[in-house]
Amino acid sequence: MSRTVLAAAPTRIDFAGGTLDIPPLYLFHQPALTINVAISLYATVTVRETKGRGIHLVARDQNKQAFWASSNQIDWRKDRFLEMMARLLRSFGPASGIEVTTDCQAPAGAGTGGSSALAIAATAALARLKKCRMARPELIEYARAIETQTIRVPTGYQDYYAAVYGGASEIEFGPTGIVRRPVAAGEFLDELEQHLLLVYTGKPRFSGANNWQLFKRHMDGDPKVVRFFERLKSNAVAMREAFLRQDLRAVSAALNEDWAIRKAMLPSMSTPFIDTLIRLSRRAGALGARVCGAGGGGCILFLVDPASRARLEKSLAAYRARILRCRIPRRGLMVREI
Repeated sequence: MSRTVLAAAPTRIDFAGGTLDIPPLYLFHQPALTINVAISLYATVTVRETKGRGIHLVARDQNKQAFWASSNQIDWRKDRFLEMMARLLRSFGPASGIEVTTDCQAPAGAGTGGSSALAIAATAALARLKKCRMARPELIEYARAIETQTIRVPTGYQDYYAAVYGGASEIEFGPTGIVRRPVAAGEFLDELEQHLLLVYTGKPRFSGANNWQLFKRHMDGDPKVVRFFERLKSNAVAMREAFLRQDLRAVSAALNEDWAIRKAMLPSMSTPFIDTLIRLSRRAGALGARVCGAGGGGCILFLVDPASRARLEKSLAAYRARILRCRIPRRGLMVREI
């Protein structure tokens, strides 16, 4: 009997400590923390055994597809947008006669870790099809390795942890390894969810460019970049404490500080359009605002009192900013046979 495996993984919003999750940078700034929250914009992968021959890949979110007669013929040189999935398929070496369909509810280049969530979902689905058991840490390492090969610059860890675990995470990077802890639950997550407003600017961005620039300058010993990472570290600790105290005002203050630190270091993280939307949000009563990921486009996270939401959404609509409705899923990766 033919089998079909469906895997779904949430994307994420980073609150503080992003970029500290790239090895080995975190070893130089202890304690290194990243705080993020999973969101219900899912990356999904369906792997279906077919009676035909060959491997058929359909990327719905990119409106692209490819066909290979067998796994040893998989090639991505003609279409780099399919490279990560092609690498995963070749690494698992599935038998001929499968169809793989991918989709992601987060826009491409949104800064919400969509490609990493897709890598997690695809790895989990292909492993299940091959009846290969993978523990969470192994799954994360495998997906991250394939994505690193694809984008050809060092990648961090935070996106994969949000995709696997869901909820709100404190991810600590230490000399002996990585530890993930839930940093909020219950009523505070409900309150945070009610204050979230995620807006897509319409312009995608590539996080690897800004992160690679910082990585190289840090490795070269640039004192300005070293100070920048120390400030990120201190603010990530403040963000963790704000979450643990369930203090939304303090969370908003740390979010604003993270954005100020990053924008001062890399002015290219913002654009005139982003600056305009953030100014609008503050006039409309937003408590906090930060561009997701490495900036330069993608999404903006606003923390706004529910009573002020309608006014802010109306202001943003005048600038044709796209609001992405989302919630905070309490669980992460889901895999099942259908």
